Amino acid sequence: DYSASGGGSLHFYNSSAVTTVDGMLKISSYIEPTRWARLDPVDKKNVAEKKDFKSGMVQSWNKMCFTGGIVEVDVIMPGDPFIGGLWPAIWILGNLGRSTYEVSTNNIWPWSYDKCDRKKQHAQALSACNRQNHYGMHPFQGRGATEIDIIEGMMGDSNGPLPDTKPNISLPYVDMTLQVAPGIPLNRPQTGHAPLKEAILTSKGQEQFAAQTWYDGLEFYGNTSLNPFFYGTYLAETKKGEPVTRGKKEAFQADAVGAMHQLTPSHFKRMHTFRIEWQPGPGGRIDWFTKAHKVNETHSIEGDGKGTDWVKAFTLKDESLSSLMGSQIPNEPSYLIMNTAISSTWGFPYDTPEWCEKCYDCSNSTCSCAFNPGFCNMMRKGVAMYIDHIRVYQSKDDSAHVGNPHTMGCDPPEYPTREYIKGHEYRYMRQPPFVFEDKHPLRDVKAGGGKCEVDNDCGCNITMTASDSSSPIEAEQQSDGNEAPSKCSSGRGQCVINGAAGRFFGQGPTRICKCNKGFTGPNCLAIDHIDDSPSAYAMKLEKNLLANVPKVLLTPFSLVLVVVFIISFIVSLVAININKRREDKEPVVNSLPSESQRLVTGRSISSESGIEIDLRFKLTSQLAT
Repeated sequence: DYSASGGGSLHFYNSSAVTTVDGMLKISSYIEPTRWARLDPVDKKNVAEKKDFKSGMVQSWNKMCFTGGIVEVDVIMPGDPFIGGLWPAIWILGNLGRSTYEVSTNNIWPWSYDKCDRKKQHAQALSACNRQNHYGMHPFQGRGATEIDIIEGMMGDSNGPLPDTKPNISLPYVDMTLQVAPGIPLNRPQTGHAPLKEAILTSKGQEQFAAQTWYDGLEFYGNTSLNPFFYGTYLAETKKGEPVTRGKKEAFQADAVGAMHQLTPSHFKRMHTFRIEWQPGPGGRIDWFTKAHKVNETHSIEGDGKGTDWVKAFTLKDESLSSLMGSQIPNEPSYLIMNTAISSTWGFPYDTPEWCEKCYDCSNSTCSCAFNPGFCNMMRKGVAMYIDHIRVYQSKDDSAHVGNPHTMGCDPPEYPTREYIKGHEYRYMRQPPFVFEDKHPLRDVKAGGGKCEVDNDCGCNITMTASDSSSPIEAEQQSDGNEAPSKCSSGRGQCVINGAAGRFFGQGPTRICKCNKGFTGPNCLAIDHIDDSPSAYAMKLEKNLLANVPKVLLTPFSLVLVVVFIISFIVSLVAININKRREDKEPVVNSLPSESQRLVTGRSISSESGIEIDLRFKLTSQLAT
């Protein structure tokens, strides 16, 4: 439950928009206004906010992460293929950045750069130039939150092929993209046009259009073309009132190295499978695959055209990145994201007349010119993206693929993230007014406690096969679902009487779920997974106390200061010792008692001892000596 960030966002992410239907994940998008008050950090005033649409997002941030491998997803695209405005996406993001939390991604997204360049150091928050990156980060290691877009759907009606696409691609299509920084700073391709590899000269030999710089070695197959409509994002110096702060030196260019793959109306009616093969790090590569579909005889295609054959769509090799900008195929522990956004910058009319008011309220007739025809009617009915499965496969044999090894976990020792996130929790938490109930970025998963009426509400009817304890099967028991606890021992949980109900002003359900071992969630319907992957933070805590003391960094200047301090300390000790010796050699001159006092004292002593001593003589002779 959070407001979507980013320019042009028209939706509010709400957990109620995410459900399951017939074993499929359903992410719904529909018209429903959300209003709240936001405190402006600059003006210190409450600002009224409103989003006219609701949608959903599912992500595995800081829970299930992986580096490298195969990701495969079965999906039905949402909405009408020929009405633009929806932005469905299935993508991967580095764990150092939390999607929609813009503060966490500032100067972190989408860096994939492990070289020291002093000119880029300010723009990359975790630079390879840093001797000490702090919070468990390795010194001299460049880090970031890299983004791999498996698919991003672009719907609409282009009325024929789009310009500068080879082979011809028309709406609808999906983007297949790696977003990466640093980006190309100069001579970039122009949006809507393919890159000019050579300069165009006039008849007199003068340069009319300069050659443009883009990545070489990109491979496109079948119904896939280079995407000339999005080459990247310039993250400029921020202005007053923006949620993050970037100075002039921190502004940078990010590139979108991607392709566009043709979709058909069939993609919006039944399941289709997409896949990437990600071999991480230097020498690695990313390959996008799909099941082939034919639009008509003029579109090139591989496979049988019926959606049963795997075909390669797009290949990006590490050499294409490293040879131009020194960036690399992502090597960050990353997590999965599935969502449908609604943004005025994605698939909305861009050539509206000057009289058209830029408002996006379907209940306001004056806003109709800002939408594509039929969009509001489509959203009134409600649309949804369905996902049957999303799976990650990895190789245990590092020699079987190029690039670095495949790893599991959000905090691998080579690329730690947990301590950094723990030290910057505020960047990964919802901002007011959504933050009041949050103590940490993620809430603990409740094991039981959900409201129930019968045992089957708690998964009593879902048992596990003896041969495969990870494969749930439906086994409806022959009863009314309110069996004795012993009959639910093979299920996920049971419905029990809530002993705390009624104790506190009658609050709480009368019956709640109690989970069996190995299952969790309010209604015990989820498997209680255990993350047994290595964790850099956990390994650090296991070491002794002295091993956790930070290393002192000694620069030449600090060494001089240390030497000067030691010399000054020694000189001070010597001076103190010399003064002490002088004081010991000098006689202590005290005021002597008066003559009468000496005589009295002497007589007192002599009278007690019975010996007559002339103390006056004795004292005088001692002083003389």
